[in-house]
Amino acid sequence: MTLIELLVSMAIIAVILGLTVVGIGALTGTQAKAVTNELVGAIRTLYDTSALTGRTCRLAFSLPDDNNTASETRYQTECSEKATAIRRESTQQLELKQSIAPQTETEKEERQKIEALLLHTNFSEQETKPRTLPSAVTLSVWTEHQLKAKNEGQAYLYFFPQGFTENAQIVVRQSDNAWTLVVSGLTGKVQIIPEALEPPI
Repeated sequence: MTLIELLVSMAIIAVILGLTVVGIGALTGTQAKAVTNELVGAIRTLYDTSALTGRTCRLAFSLPDDNNTASETRYQTECSEKATAIRRESTQQLELKQSIAPQTETEKEERQKIEALLLHTNFSEQETKPRTLPSAVTLSVWTEHQLKAKNEGQAYLYFFPQGFTENAQIVVRQSDNAWTLVVSGLTGKVQIIPEALEPPI
């Protein structure tokens, strides 16, 4: 064989091996497993940080939306700038009101107060840097104040200074593989279930 033929043969073998590795990864859900473990670490970190610093923190998810140019699944960890005990009801009020335009001055003032309390900045710890998920991995997020799981748009999981979070389920999927992270609101502990669970509503 000439040198050119040898190089071509090696290139073909490399492509075949690459496709094989990608196929095996999809079958076993290796990317989804890695994302699942990363999310568990982020949840544990935010729960501890909120309890120790007195700041309200949240895990912010950006899920692909047909009405949005962003088509990637992302999440990042955020904490309030100041130590303040924000009630769970306040976060729910803001999320409900964000989709409705304020009609009166009183409503505008009320929203501004809540938004000021809930001003969050990116969490700076290395292990919880903003993360863009592989295109093969998708998420759905349910928290206890939602009627159904969110598959698109914005979703948040809050952590409060009093040492509790929200009961939540996060389903991580890759191809036919799925894992559900079941978050306990009282303890912040996460149980990983190797299947896609329906929200308990």
